[in-house]
Amino acid sequence: MLQSMRTVIGLTAAALLAFAQPAGTMSQTALTTLHVAGVLSDEMTPVLYAEKSGLYAKAGLDVQIVPAGSGAAVSSAVLAGTYEIGKSSLVSLMNAHVHGLPLVIIGGSGVYDPKTPYAQMVVAADSPIASAKDLNGKTIGVPSLNDLNVLAADMWIDKNGGDSRTVHYVELPTSALGAAVIEKRADASVMTYPYLADVLEAHTVKPLGAAYTAIANSFLITVWFVSSDWAAKHADTIHAFIDATDRAALYTNAHHAETAPMIADATKIPLAVITKMPRSESSTALHLSDLQPLIDGAAKYKLIPQSFPASDMLWNGISAK
Repeated sequence: MLQSMRTVIGLTAAALLAFAQPAGTMSQTALTTLHVAGVLSDEMTPVLYAEKSGLYAKAGLDVQIVPAGSGAAVSSAVLAGTYEIGKSSLVSLMNAHVHGLPLVIIGGSGVYDPKTPYAQMVVAADSPIASAKDLNGKTIGVPSLNDLNVLAADMWIDKNGGDSRTVHYVELPTSALGAAVIEKRADASVMTYPYLADVLEAHTVKPLGAAYTAIANSFLITVWFVSSDWAAKHADTIHAFIDATDRAALYTNAHHAETAPMIADATKIPLAVITKMPRSESSTALHLSDLQPLIDGAAKYKLIPQSFPASDMLWNGISAK
């Protein structure tokens, strides 16, 4: 069972003043309570900021942020009606869609941007592997056998001269991927920050390439979603949440330094690591072109049975560009 808790994060006075609300306004209007669940990662920056700065309250919302252990747990809780809004990987939502689960996307969350390549294919620093072709027949560590990192690895290998059909995958905790590569229990891995930061700084691994770029130059990694039944009854609330979150993202995308202490406090990742690592970009508007490449790639590499139009996953109360 997920543990619900209000995340309280300290922001600079200047940041809070940017969206200050006149005194007494909130007390005059009852706020709509929303439980928003998701893994506390950098992708939660706009939500954390919007809650603390008063953007949600100004939109008539009392947003209670629920830290979660996984996207799968969030999906189950949203389906059960325990929480109203969830954040999960697009791969997870695609699988839910093809299995007929009544979950619909209401907005974008984390966007992969090649300017901040926070996912890298890595091998041990002393490994003879120097190219995608060298990975043929090798073992790659991944957090899950049916996730984004497997797809990214397959596509990156094939696009760079290797043959993904010869690769073997082993499932390991995200925190153990670096050690597995260094200790030669896996020949390579697609690693992400913050864990990638430590091994790169220690020079115990070497990067071969930005694996996610093989999927597309830009695409949505995570999305906001709700159950279709709940969406049918709460259109105004959804629009208020997405509008405030997108507005917050406009600020947080441009103020990584100012939001670093907030994310360090929420995620318990040391501030020194946060300030050095590439920060996640957040969606400020939903584009079908940011959804379709991952759907098509997942179908080609058999993560899902077949491709389908990205619009099929969307709540019918929104229009994507």
